[in-house]
Amino acid sequence: MWNEMGPPIWARGRGLGRLGRAIALALLVFGLAACNEIGATRDGTSTESAPPAALLDRADSGDAEAQLAVGIFYRDAAADSEDSERARNQAAALRWLSLAAEQGLTRAESELGLMLVTAEGAQRNLTEGRRWLTRAGEAGDASALFMLGDLSKRGEGSPPNPVMAVAFWRRAADLGHRGTLHRLGEAYEDGLGVDPDPEVAIGFYRQAADLGSEISQYRLGVIYDQGILTPRDTSEAVRFYRLAGEQGYAPAQAQLGFLYARGDGVIQRYDEALRWSRMAAEQGDADGCNNLAVLYLKGLGVEQSFEEALRWYRLAAQHQHPGAQNMLGTIYLTGQGVEVNPREAEHWWRMAAEQGYAPAQYNLGGMYSRKISETLDADEALDWLGRAAEQGHKSAARELVELQASIAKAEAEAAQEETATLEPPVRTTL
Repeated sequence: MWNEMGPPIWARGRGLGRLGRAIALALLVFGLAACNEIGATRDGTSTESAPPAALLDRADSGDAEAQLAVGIFYRDAAADSEDSERARNQAAALRWLSLAAEQGLTRAESELGLMLVTAEGAQRNLTEGRRWLTRAGEAGDASALFMLGDLSKRGEGSPPNPVMAVAFWRRAADLGHRGTLHRLGEAYEDGLGVDPDPEVAIGFYRQAADLGSEISQYRLGVIYDQGILTPRDTSEAVRFYRLAGEQGYAPAQAQLGFLYARGDGVIQRYDEALRWSRMAAEQGDADGCNNLAVLYLKGLGVEQSFEEALRWYRLAAQHQHPGAQNMLGTIYLTGQGVEVNPREAEHWWRMAAEQGYAPAQYNLGGMYSRKISETLDADEALDWLGRAAEQGHKSAARELVELQASIAKAEAEAAQEETATLEPPVRTTL
Protein backbone atom coordinates (compact mmCIF):
# COMPACT_ATOMS: atom_id res chain seq x y z
CA MET A 1 0.00 0.00 0.00
CA TRP A 2 2.81 2.39 0.79
CA ASN A 3 5.22 1.52 -2.02
CA GLU A 4 4.74 5.01 -3.42
CA MET A 5 6.25 6.62 -0.35
CA GLY A 6 9.85 5.92 -1.26
CA PRO A 7 12.62 5.90 1.31
CA PRO A 8 12.17 8.14 4.34
CA ILE A 9 14.88 10.68 5.11
CA TRP A 10 16.69 8.43 7.58
CA ALA A 11 16.95 5.67 5.00
CA ARG A 12 18.79 8.02 2.62
CA GLY A 13 21.24 9.34 5.23
CA ARG A 14 21.33 10.59 8.73
CA GLY A 15 20.45 14.13 7.92
CA LEU A 16 23.47 15.76 9.50
CA GLY A 17 22.75 18.97 7.60
CA ARG A 18 19.45 19.25 9.44
CA LEU A 19 21.27 18.43 12.70
CA GLY A 20 23.91 21.07 12.08
CA ARG A 21 21.31 23.75 11.44
CA ALA A 22 19.34 22.82 14.53
CA ILE A 23 22.39 22.90 16.79
CA ALA A 24 23.68 26.13 15.26
CA LEU A 25 20.31 27.72 16.00
CA ALA A 26 20.39 26.43 19.56
CA LEU A 27 23.85 27.89 20.05
CA LEU A 28 22.83 31.31 18.79
CA VAL A 29 19.63 31.75 20.77
CA PHE A 30 20.28 33.05 24.27
CA GLY A 31 18.07 35.12 26.53
CA LEU A 32 19.43 38.12 28.38
CA ALA A 33 17.59 40.02 31.02
CA ALA A 34 18.76 43.25 29.43
CA CYS A 35 16.97 42.32 26.22
CA ASN A 36 13.64 42.68 27.98
CA GLU A 37 14.11 46.41 27.58
CA ILE A 38 14.20 46.17 23.80
CA GLY A 39 11.36 48.09 22.22
CA ALA A 40 12.40 51.71 22.58
CA THR A 41 15.01 54.00 21.00
CA ARG A 42 16.89 56.83 22.71
CA ASP A 43 13.90 59.13 22.12
CA GLY A 44 11.55 56.63 23.69
CA THR A 45 9.63 55.65 20.55
CA SER A 46 8.54 52.03 20.22
CA THR A 47 10.66 50.15 17.67
CA GLU A 48 13.01 47.21 17.39
CA SER A 49 15.37 48.82 14.87
CA ALA A 50 17.80 49.80 17.65
CA PRO A 51 18.60 48.66 21.17
CA PRO A 52 16.84 50.51 24.02
CA ALA A 53 18.30 53.82 25.09
CA ALA A 54 19.21 52.76 28.63
CA LEU A 55 21.06 49.71 27.35
CA LEU A 56 23.03 51.76 24.81
CA ASP A 57 23.96 54.29 27.47
CA ARG A 58 25.38 51.54 29.67
CA ALA A 59 27.24 50.02 26.73
CA ASP A 60 28.70 53.41 25.77
CA SER A 61 29.91 53.86 29.33
CA GLY A 62 31.90 50.61 29.10
CA ASP A 63 29.55 48.13 30.81
CA ALA A 64 30.67 44.76 29.38
CA GLU A 65 27.35 43.02 30.02
CA ALA A 66 25.49 45.81 28.23
CA GLN A 67 27.95 45.66 25.33
CA LEU A 68 27.30 41.92 25.08
CA ALA A 69 23.54 42.52 25.06
CA VAL A 70 23.83 45.16 22.33
CA GLY A 71 26.06 42.86 20.30
CA ILE A 72 23.52 40.06 20.53
CA PHE A 73 20.74 42.48 19.57
CA TYR A 74 22.52 43.43 16.35
CA ARG A 75 23.51 39.83 15.64
CA ASP A 76 19.85 38.77 15.85
CA ALA A 77 18.82 41.80 13.79
CA ALA A 78 21.30 40.77 11.09
CA ALA A 79 19.67 37.35 10.85
CA ASP A 80 16.36 39.05 10.00
CA SER A 81 17.86 41.65 7.65
CA GLU A 82 18.66 41.63 3.94
CA ASP A 83 21.74 42.60 1.95
CA SER A 84 23.30 45.92 3.00
CA GLU A 85 21.24 46.17 6.19
CA ARG A 86 22.47 42.73 7.20
CA ALA A 87 26.08 43.79 6.66
CA ARG A 88 25.61 46.89 8.82
CA ASN A 89 24.01 44.90 11.62
CA GLN A 90 26.74 42.26 11.47
CA ALA A 91 29.43 44.94 11.66
CA ALA A 92 27.70 46.53 14.65
CA ALA A 93 27.37 43.13 16.36
CA LEU A 94 31.06 42.35 15.88
CA ARG A 95 32.03 45.80 17.21
CA TRP A 96 30.04 45.50 20.44
CA LEU A 97 30.92 41.86 21.03
CA SER A 98 34.60 42.70 20.53
CA LEU A 99 34.40 45.49 23.10
CA ALA A 100 32.86 43.14 25.65
CA ALA A 101 35.26 40.29 24.84
CA GLU A 102 38.30 42.53 25.19
CA GLN A 103 37.20 43.19 28.76
CA GLY A 104 37.48 39.46 29.45
CA LEU A 105 33.76 38.65 29.56
CA THR A 106 33.70 34.91 28.83
CA ARG A 107 30.21 34.89 27.34
CA ALA A 108 31.20 37.67 24.93
CA GLU A 109 34.37 35.79 23.94
CA SER A 110 32.24 32.76 23.13
CA GLU A 111 29.59 34.74 21.20
CA LEU A 112 32.25 36.61 19.24
CA GLY A 113 34.09 33.40 18.38
CA LEU A 114 30.86 31.68 17.31
CA MET A 115 29.91 34.60 15.11
CA LEU A 116 33.30 34.78 13.44
CA VAL A 117 33.49 31.06 12.60
CA THR A 118 29.87 30.78 11.40
CA ALA A 119 29.67 34.05 9.45
CA GLU A 120 29.51 34.04 5.66
CA GLY A 121 31.72 35.79 3.17
CA ALA A 122 34.16 38.50 4.22
CA GLN A 123 32.85 38.58 7.78
CA ARG A 124 34.11 35.04 8.45
CA ASN A 125 37.47 34.91 10.22
CA LEU A 126 38.27 31.37 11.25
CA THR A 127 41.63 32.12 12.86
CA GLU A 128 40.32 34.95 15.01
CA GLY A 129 37.17 33.01 15.81
CA ARG A 130 39.13 30.01 17.05
CA ARG A 131 41.26 32.30 19.19
CA TRP A 132 38.24 33.73 20.99
CA LEU A 133 36.58 30.32 21.30
CA THR A 134 39.76 28.91 22.82
CA ARG A 135 39.85 31.70 25.40
CA ALA A 136 36.19 31.11 26.26
CA GLY A 137 36.69 27.35 26.38
CA GLU A 138 39.63 27.68 28.75
CA ALA A 139 37.35 29.71 31.01
CA GLY A 140 34.80 26.89 30.98
CA ASP A 141 32.28 28.04 28.36
CA ALA A 142 30.47 24.91 27.15
CA SER A 143 29.21 26.40 23.86
CA ALA A 144 32.75 27.40 22.90
CA LEU A 145 34.03 23.89 23.67
CA PHE A 146 31.21 22.40 21.60
CA MET A 147 32.12 24.51 18.57
CA LEU A 148 35.84 23.82 19.00
CA GLY A 149 34.95 20.14 18.86
CA ASP A 150 33.00 20.64 15.65
CA LEU A 151 35.85 22.60 14.08
CA SER A 152 38.33 19.88 15.06
CA LYS A 153 36.10 17.20 13.56
CA ARG A 154 35.74 19.06 10.25
CA GLY A 155 39.36 20.14 10.14
CA GLU A 156 38.63 23.82 9.60
CA GLY A 157 41.76 25.87 10.18
CA SER A 158 43.79 22.73 10.88
CA PRO A 159 43.83 19.04 9.81
CA PRO A 160 40.81 17.00 11.01
CA ASN A 161 41.42 15.70 14.52
CA PRO A 162 38.55 13.50 15.74
CA VAL A 163 40.39 12.59 18.94
CA MET A 164 40.65 16.27 19.88
CA ALA A 165 37.02 16.77 18.86
CA VAL A 166 35.89 14.10 21.31
CA ALA A 167 38.05 15.65 24.03
CA PHE A 168 36.38 19.05 23.52
CA TRP A 169 32.92 17.47 23.50
CA ARG A 170 33.63 15.55 26.71
CA ARG A 171 34.60 18.76 28.49
CA ALA A 172 31.45 20.48 27.21
CA ALA A 173 29.31 17.51 28.27
CA ASP A 174 30.78 17.65 31.77
CA LEU A 175 29.59 21.26 31.88
CA GLY A 176 26.04 20.17 31.00
CA HIS A 177 25.98 21.00 27.27
CA ARG A 178 23.18 18.89 25.82
CA GLY A 179 24.32 19.05 22.19
CA THR A 180 27.66 17.47 23.00
CA LEU A 181 25.94 14.38 24.41
CA HIS A 182 24.46 13.84 20.97
CA ARG A 183 27.83 14.43 19.34
CA LEU A 184 29.43 11.86 21.66
CA GLY A 185 26.67 9.42 20.74
CA GLU A 186 27.55 9.92 17.08
CA ALA A 187 31.24 9.48 17.82
CA TYR A 188 30.71 6.12 19.51
CA GLU A 189 28.23 5.03 16.86
CA ASP A 190 30.58 5.83 13.97
CA GLY A 191 33.94 5.21 15.66
CA LEU A 192 34.97 8.85 15.35
CA GLY A 193 38.06 9.38 17.51
CA VAL A 194 37.04 6.42 19.68
CA ASP A 195 36.41 2.72 19.20
CA PRO A 196 32.83 2.06 18.03
CA ASP A 197 30.61 1.03 20.92
CA PRO A 198 26.85 0.78 20.22
CA GLU A 199 25.96 0.47 23.91
CA VAL A 200 27.88 3.62 24.84
CA ALA A 201 26.44 5.45 21.81
CA ILE A 202 22.89 4.62 22.85
CA GLY A 203 23.75 5.66 26.40
CA PHE A 204 24.81 9.15 25.28
CA TYR A 205 21.78 9.50 23.01
CA ARG A 206 19.54 8.53 25.94
CA GLN A 207 21.17 11.08 28.22
CA ALA A 208 20.55 13.81 25.66
CA ALA A 209 17.01 12.56 25.03
CA ASP A 210 16.25 12.60 28.76
CA LEU A 211 17.33 16.25 28.79
CA GLY A 212 14.81 16.97 26.03
CA SER A 213 16.98 16.83 22.91
CA GLU A 214 14.53 16.17 20.08
CA ILE A 215 17.41 15.32 17.75
CA SER A 216 18.60 12.55 20.05
CA GLN A 217 15.03 11.38 20.60
CA TYR A 218 14.61 11.11 16.85
CA ARG A 219 17.93 9.33 16.41
CA LEU A 220 16.92 6.77 19.04
CA GLY A 221 13.64 6.32 17.19
CA VAL A 222 15.56 5.55 14.00
CA ILE A 223 17.92 3.18 15.82
CA TYR A 224 15.06 1.14 17.30
CA ASP A 225 13.00 1.41 14.09
CA GLN A 226 15.79 0.07 11.89
CA GLY A 227 17.47 -2.13 14.47
CA ILE A 228 20.88 -0.80 13.46
CA LEU A 229 22.67 -0.81 16.84
CA THR A 230 20.29 -3.01 18.76
CA PRO A 231 17.47 -5.47 17.95
CA ARG A 232 14.46 -3.79 16.36
CA ASP A 233 11.92 -2.58 18.90
CA THR A 234 8.98 -0.76 17.33
CA SER A 235 7.48 0.16 20.70
CA GLU A 236 10.65 2.01 21.69
CA ALA A 237 10.87 3.53 18.22
CA VAL A 238 7.34 4.91 18.49
CA ARG A 239 8.01 6.19 22.01
CA PHE A 240 11.06 8.20 20.97
CA TYR A 241 9.48 9.40 17.72
CA ARG A 242 6.52 10.63 19.76
CA LEU A 243 8.74 12.47 22.26
CA ALA A 244 10.49 14.29 19.41
CA GLY A 245 7.27 14.80 17.46
CA GLU A 246 5.53 16.40 20.42
CA GLN A 247 8.36 18.94 20.49
CA GLY A 248 7.60 19.79 16.87
CA TYR A 249 10.46 17.87 15.26
CA ALA A 250 9.18 17.33 11.73
CA PRO A 251 11.16 14.18 10.73
CA ALA A 252 9.81 12.37 13.80
CA GLN A 253 6.27 13.53 13.04
CA ALA A 254 6.56 12.25 9.47
CA GLN A 255 7.81 8.86 10.61
CA LEU A 256 4.98 8.55 13.14
CA GLY A 257 2.56 9.24 10.31
CA PHE A 258 4.22 6.53 8.26
CA LEU A 259 4.03 3.98 11.11
CA TYR A 260 0.37 4.76 11.83
CA ALA A 261 -0.48 4.31 8.15
CA ARG A 262 1.20 0.90 8.11
CA GLY A 263 0.15 -0.19 11.59
CA ASP A 264 3.79 -0.85 12.44
CA GLY A 265 4.40 -0.69 16.20
CA VAL A 266 1.00 0.97 16.68
CA ILE A 267 -2.62 0.18 15.88
CA GLN A 268 -3.25 1.19 12.28
CA ARG A 269 -5.06 4.53 12.30
CA TYR A 270 -5.28 6.65 9.19
CA ASP A 271 -6.60 9.62 11.15
CA GLU A 272 -3.39 9.63 13.23
CA ALA A 273 -1.33 9.07 10.09
CA LEU A 274 -2.99 12.14 8.59
CA ARG A 275 -2.52 14.24 11.74
CA TRP A 276 1.19 13.55 12.23
CA SER A 277 1.97 13.71 8.52
CA ARG A 278 0.24 17.07 8.17
CA MET A 279 2.19 18.53 11.10
CA ALA A 280 5.42 17.49 9.40
CA ALA A 281 4.31 18.59 5.94
CA GLU A 282 3.32 22.04 7.12
CA GLN A 283 6.93 22.49 8.24
CA GLY A 284 8.12 21.58 4.74
CA ASP A 285 9.29 18.06 5.62
CA ALA A 286 9.62 15.98 2.44
CA ASP A 287 8.49 12.71 4.02
CA GLY A 288 5.49 14.41 5.61
CA CYS A 289 4.47 15.90 2.25
CA ASN A 290 4.85 12.52 0.58
CA ASN A 291 2.80 10.80 3.29
CA LEU A 292 -0.04 13.27 2.78
CA ALA A 293 0.11 12.77 -0.98
CA VAL A 294 -0.36 9.01 -0.58
CA LEU A 295 -3.23 9.45 1.87
CA TYR A 296 -5.05 11.82 -0.51
CA LEU A 297 -4.30 9.65 -3.54
CA LYS A 298 -5.83 6.58 -1.89
CA GLY A 299 -8.45 8.35 0.22
CA LEU A 300 -7.11 6.96 3.50
CA GLY A 301 -8.36 8.89 6.52
CA VAL A 302 -9.41 11.72 4.22
CA GLU A 303 -11.63 12.24 1.19
CA GLN A 304 -9.81 11.12 -1.95
CA SER A 305 -8.47 14.06 -3.95
CA PHE A 306 -6.15 13.76 -6.92
CA GLU A 307 -5.68 17.52 -6.85
CA GLU A 308 -4.45 17.48 -3.24
CA ALA A 309 -2.33 14.38 -3.89
CA LEU A 310 -0.62 16.09 -6.82
CA ARG A 311 -0.02 19.24 -4.77
CA TRP A 312 1.66 17.36 -1.93
CA TYR A 313 3.65 15.15 -4.30
CA ARG A 314 4.97 18.29 -5.98
CA LEU A 315 5.96 19.82 -2.65
CA ALA A 316 7.73 16.61 -1.62
CA ALA A 317 9.44 16.40 -5.00
CA GLN A 318 10.63 19.99 -4.73
CA HIS A 319 12.26 18.98 -1.44
CA GLN A 320 14.13 16.23 -3.33
CA HIS A 321 12.03 13.26 -2.17
CA PRO A 322 12.88 10.58 -4.77
CA GLY A 323 9.78 8.51 -4.08
CA ALA A 324 7.55 11.52 -4.76
CA GLN A 325 9.51 12.40 -7.89
CA ASN A 326 9.13 8.83 -9.14
CA MET A 327 5.40 8.85 -8.42
CA LEU A 328 4.95 12.15 -10.25
CA GLY A 329 6.59 10.55 -13.27
CA THR A 330 4.10 7.68 -13.10
CA ILE A 331 1.16 10.06 -12.68
CA TYR A 332 2.14 12.09 -15.75
CA LEU A 333 2.76 9.02 -17.89
CA THR A 334 -0.55 7.37 -16.98
CA GLY A 335 -2.61 10.57 -16.84
CA GLN A 336 -3.98 9.90 -13.36
CA GLY A 337 -5.78 13.15 -12.59
CA VAL A 338 -3.67 15.05 -15.17
CA GLU A 339 -3.14 15.09 -18.93
CA VAL A 340 -0.69 12.48 -20.18
CA ASN A 341 2.71 14.13 -20.58
CA PRO A 342 5.70 11.84 -21.29
CA ARG A 343 8.15 14.75 -21.17
CA GLU A 344 7.02 15.68 -17.67
CA ALA A 345 7.20 12.01 -16.68
CA GLU A 346 10.78 11.80 -17.95
CA HIS A 347 11.70 14.99 -16.08
CA TRP A 348 10.58 13.65 -12.71
CA TRP A 349 11.96 10.15 -13.27
CA ARG A 350 15.31 11.63 -14.20
CA MET A 351 15.40 13.74 -11.03
CA ALA A 352 14.75 10.68 -8.87
CA ALA A 353 17.11 8.48 -10.90
CA GLU A 354 19.95 10.95 -10.42
CA GLN A 355 19.47 10.54 -6.66
CA GLY A 356 20.07 6.82 -7.04
CA TYR A 357 16.43 5.74 -6.70
CA ALA A 358 16.26 2.33 -8.38
CA PRO A 359 12.54 2.32 -9.37
CA ALA A 360 13.02 5.64 -11.17
CA GLN A 361 16.19 4.40 -12.86
CA TYR A 362 14.20 1.41 -14.12
CA ASN A 363 11.31 3.59 -15.30
CA LEU A 364 13.64 6.01 -17.05
CA GLY A 365 15.65 3.28 -18.75
CA GLY A 366 12.45 1.53 -19.82
CA MET A 367 11.23 4.59 -21.70
CA TYR A 368 13.63 3.70 -24.55
CA SER A 369 12.30 0.17 -25.08
CA ARG A 370 8.72 1.43 -24.92
CA LYS A 371 9.52 4.24 -27.38
CA ILE A 372 8.04 6.97 -25.17
CA SER A 373 11.10 9.21 -24.89
CA GLU A 374 12.26 11.69 -27.50
CA THR A 375 15.69 12.18 -25.93
CA LEU A 376 16.80 8.85 -24.45
CA ASP A 377 19.20 6.76 -26.55
CA ALA A 378 20.18 3.11 -26.22
CA ASP A 379 23.41 3.77 -24.32
CA GLU A 380 21.70 5.90 -21.69
CA ALA A 381 18.87 3.39 -21.35
CA LEU A 382 21.40 0.60 -20.76
CA ASP A 383 23.17 2.76 -18.19
CA TRP A 384 20.02 3.47 -16.15
CA LEU A 385 18.79 -0.11 -16.30
CA GLY A 386 22.25 -1.28 -15.25
CA ARG A 387 22.28 1.05 -12.25
CA ALA A 388 18.88 -0.18 -11.13
CA ALA A 389 19.88 -3.82 -11.64
CA GLU A 390 23.01 -3.31 -9.52
CA GLN A 391 20.72 -2.30 -6.66
CA GLY A 392 18.80 -5.54 -6.96
CA HIS A 393 15.86 -4.32 -9.07
CA LYS A 394 14.75 -7.59 -10.70
CA SER A 395 12.58 -6.08 -13.43
CA ALA A 396 15.44 -3.80 -14.42
CA ALA A 397 17.80 -6.78 -14.58
CA ARG A 398 15.41 -8.68 -16.89
CA GLU A 399 14.82 -5.68 -19.13
CA LEU A 400 18.56 -4.99 -19.27
CA VAL A 401 19.22 -8.49 -20.61
CA GLU A 402 16.39 -8.17 -23.13
CA LEU A 403 17.59 -4.77 -24.33
CA GLN A 404 21.18 -5.97 -24.65
CA ALA A 405 20.00 -8.95 -26.69
CA SER A 406 17.81 -6.71 -28.84
CA ILE A 407 20.66 -4.29 -29.51
CA ALA A 408 23.08 -7.14 -30.27
CA LYS A 409 20.58 -8.66 -32.71
CA ALA A 410 20.01 -5.32 -34.44
CA GLU A 411 23.75 -4.73 -34.72
CA ALA A 412 24.28 -8.21 -36.17
CA GLU A 413 21.54 -7.72 -38.74
CA ALA A 414 22.92 -4.32 -39.68
CA ALA A 415 26.40 -5.77 -40.11
CA GLN A 416 25.03 -8.58 -42.26
CA GLU A 417 23.20 -6.13 -44.50
CA GLU A 418 26.33 -4.00 -44.84
CA THR A 419 28.39 -7.06 -45.77
CA ALA A 420 25.85 -8.04 -48.39
CA THR A 421 26.01 -4.64 -50.06
CA LEU A 422 29.82 -4.72 -50.16
CA GLU A 423 30.21 -8.21 -51.67
CA PRO A 424 31.13 -8.14 -55.41
CA PRO A 425 28.63 -9.66 -57.82
CA VAL A 426 29.11 -13.36 -58.53
CA ARG A 427 30.79 -13.82 -61.95
CA THR A 428 29.36 -16.44 -64.26
CA THR A 429 30.74 -17.98 -67.46
CA LEU A 430 28.90 -18.91 -70.61
